[in-house]
Amino acid sequence: MEKNVKDLITNREKFNFKYLPAFAAYIMDNHLREYVTIGIRFAREEDLPIMKPLSKLSEEELVEKSLESNRQALNALVKGKVVDHIEKNLDNYLNNNVGLVDKSEIDIADLTLIYFIRRKMFSYFLYGYTQNPSLQQSITYEVDIYTSQEELLTLKAYLYLQQKK
Repeated sequence: MEKNVKDLITNREKFNFKYLPAFAAYIMDNHLREYVTIGIRFAREEDLPIMKPLSKLSEEELVEKSLESNRQALNALVKGKVVDHIEKNLDNYLNNNVGLVDKSEIDIADLTLIYFIRRKMFSYFLYGYTQNPSLQQSITYEVDIYTSQEELLTLKAYLYLQQKK
């Protein structure tokens, strides 16, 4: 029996954010290309394993592909549709429709480091968005919820695939 992606997300209310949507809109509308290039830099600094198969792309191709996927993720946060976005990504992963790489090229280290990198990306733009410490703390809290929940769901999908082998 195939795993239903919707079964992985048991607490959809965790993704109802108050502050993160406006921050995501700020990044998407004002800093998307920089957000992507910073993310690529952080991925290289963390020696993200998935960067090895992606090295077949030119820098501009990598940025362009990343622009679209990051735009979709940020837009899902803005519109309060992040659960739908995560479900779509998990479904794509489970069905080997991840795009640039085969799911077999995705290492478990990718599945944890990518969310660490995403937190660093959000943090990089936080001070430019607001200098209000209370708002910064609220946004950081919501980013942590978002990334840790998505990481947990992705790890569940990964483990499901490992058990199927």
